[in-house]
Amino acid sequence: MTDETPAVRTEVADGVATVTVDVPPVNALGARAFLGLEDAAERLGTDAGVRVVVLTGAGTKAFMAGADITEFEELQADPLGMPRRMRWARQVFTLWARLPQPVIAAVQATAAGGGLEMALLCDIIVADRTARLGLPEARLGLIPAGGGTVRLTRRVGAARAKQLMMLGQLIDADQALAIGLADRVADAGTALRAAQDLAAQLAAMPGVAVRAIKRAVDGGAERDLEAALDIESAAFMTAYQSADFKEGYRAFTERRPPQFTHR
Repeated sequence: MTDETPAVRTEVADGVATVTVDVPPVNALGARAFLGLEDAAERLGTDAGVRVVVLTGAGTKAFMAGADITEFEELQADPLGMPRRMRWARQVFTLWARLPQPVIAAVQATAAGGGLEMALLCDIIVADRTARLGLPEARLGLIPAGGGTVRLTRRVGAARAKQLMMLGQLIDADQALAIGLADRVADAGTALRAAQDLAAQLAAMPGVAVRAIKRAVDGGAERDLEAALDIESAAFMTAYQSADFKEGYRAFTERRPPQFTHR
């Protein structure tokens, strides 16, 4: 692979953007990957033509691995190297977490460390049956630092999250589904197709309402009840005032299929 080969590719079709991290051999999250992910998130966040995002990795070895260990020597040589990298990684992860579109992770192979932390930024995780998922940083004397301790806990509960992280366990896709870490399990080799099929279904839904639901759920998750209800009410009014609702209402009363314009 030459330096000119993009580490992250984005392809858009029918309102669905498929973002692929391609850093052989295991799609490690080093500087090139972060640059590509940062650029992709910044562009997608303001692209009204993209209604759903699918995030995946290239190849069959890994969805994404953790940090690129080939960069550690340079980071350790500079006292500010790791703190600077952590701030940048957090900024990139925050951009992905705050995308207004629903984001689906197509975990086509093992998602470990930072790779799983990227998947945890997504709204829906579709895992290949052959994939393994986990945060094994403790085996190296570290802890997850890309939001893993927070987001894994919110997905599977504190007790399960502690056990997985403290033991550095990687679990299979069926186990991940059983504890709520994965939302769907696809047959071997079909995770991307399954994620794109789901994305097509979401892209056909009224876009304003879909974004409003994501905003209400994410915005209210860590608020008290009254604050969360205020966020929900504001999101409802956004959908209520949309052209999509007007079309949906007319189509319902006229007993015909709606033609949504996602406005």
